[in-house]
Amino acid sequence: MKHIVLIGFKNVGKTVIGKGLAERLGRTFVDLDAEIEKRQGMRVRAMVEKGGEPKFRGIESAQLKKVLASTEPLVLALGGGTPMLTINQKLISEHSVVLIAARKDTIFTRIMKGGRPPFFPKGGSDREAFEKLYAERKPVYERIADVKVKNEKHVEDAVEEIISQLSSS
Repeated sequence: MKHIVLIGFKNVGKTVIGKGLAERLGRTFVDLDAEIEKRQGMRVRAMVEKGGEPKFRGIESAQLKKVLASTEPLVLALGGGTPMLTINQKLISEHSVVLIAARKDTIFTRIMKGGRPPFFPKGGSDREAFEKLYAERKPVYERIADVKVKNEKHVEDAVEEIISQLSSS
């Protein structure tokens, strides 16, 4: 049975929607970043700051492969950058990929509450770094998603929309 893989930019609501979706479908919810943090014993931010993004992406791909090997059907939320690597795109392509989206300004505001993320491109303002990353990621998300849902109202609405779209695809 296929896993349901949630993708989208940081802070669009993948985790909260994923938990609601898993509960509705009677599946286990897994947050890939939380799994990595548990196994590595440190926060993603610290891993990126300490070892650099390429090293973190290698750890992330290995953990993604392990989680996807589960025979139990899961709802899996990926980190915002996970789908950017071709190897990860191939890994998730065998499953139902759901893009969770939100308004760009809403995403930026939510992200900046935690301070400038280490994955933002160096140089320029926070907004410029965000815009660059958003422009790189959005087309990839759109291309690989089987289902697209906006998280603009209530979590329950997004969960219902995902279930509806998955059952009709």
